[in-house]
Amino acid sequence: MKKIFTIAFIILAGFATKSHAQGFKLGLALEGALPLGSLKDYYNVGAGLTIRGAIGIDASSAVTITTGAIAFIPKDLSNVGLDTKAQLNIPIKAGYKYKFGGPFYGIAEAGATIIRSYFSDANGNLQSIGSTHFTYAPGIGVDLGGFDASIRYEGYQGQGFMGLRIGFNF
Repeated sequence: MKKIFTIAFIILAGFATKSHAQGFKLGLALEGALPLGSLKDYYNVGAGLTIRGAIGIDASSAVTITTGAIAFIPKDLSNVGLDTKAQLNIPIKAGYKYKFGGPFYGIAEAGATIIRSYFSDANGNLQSIGSTHFTYAPGIGVDLGGFDASIRYEGYQGQGFMGLRIGFNF
């Protein structure tokens, strides 16, 4: 996981140094997530941090790259014999952001999400299962200079969540 964050950071830093003239923005945000589909059968809510780089193409559009981590808190599944601890999602997405007018924008991103699910086995030992899935995330938001807020649906492998992103752009 450290390698993935390092690679994403290097890519974002490279964009920042080469595209300053085109209007590069870097944003750090808190994430809230409401599980949907089969994800809601096992998890109540999720939260995390993300970082997004946006390279301006023109006054109304930008190319984006987003990564971070979102952890989901499990429901009590002891009655079905599962001792789920948490699920950690690490999205790596690229996309396109378009300003409709004023501060409002639409965004569409796609990429991959690395998923790591943690649970206790029959002996009480912590175990994990990992997988990677194609991810898509359409959304809408408002960009007020340094403040950015958006809502999106993020889907992968027949499940997903509604995400709320509140952050600051630098």
